[in-house]
Amino acid sequence: VRPTIPAPVILPDGSLAEMLWGFRRPVPGGKTKQLWRTIVNSRDDKLKGRTWNRAFAERRCLIPAASFFEWVDTPGGKAPLRFEDSEDQFLWIACIWEEDKERRRCFSMITTDPNDLVIPVHDRMPAVLSPDQIEPFIRGELQDFGPSRHLIRFSHAENFLRKDKKPPADQTELF
Repeated sequence: VRPTIPAPVILPDGSLAEMLWGFRRPVPGGKTKQLWRTIVNSRDDKLKGRTWNRAFAERRCLIPAASFFEWVDTPGGKAPLRFEDSEDQFLWIACIWEEDKERRRCFSMITTDPNDLVIPVHDRMPAVLSPDQIEPFIRGELQDFGPSRHLIRFSHAENFLRKDKKPPADQTELF
């Protein structure tokens, strides 16, 4: 799943819903028509701000994910690292949602500071919830995230965006 396309999310009542990934927001500066941008992630340190506060207070959900990817620079170009649960279980990523008049329901993934495994690769990471955080998050009790303490691992992944599907020339120096 990648931003702006439909993906499954779990609502607080346990039901599965399909929503588009990303909130649309107007961009100032359009002279003849309204310009829009899609915001796919919500920073945990901004959730109480005007853009996110209502959704964070009233509309929380979870993204069930097998993995997430971060990209690293290599001599052969950018290459993905796949981060997944250390015991091959689903990752439960915190997110919020809203209703869009044109696009129906949309969600935004909450991001937080990276944990020790992700910090060499990126300055943010998905808010992956540990099992004891899931219920408090859904009930609206979990207000702060911090680096994920859920145990994850990474592996080198095939560059799924390349048409030829060839990996970079040298993946031994990725990370």
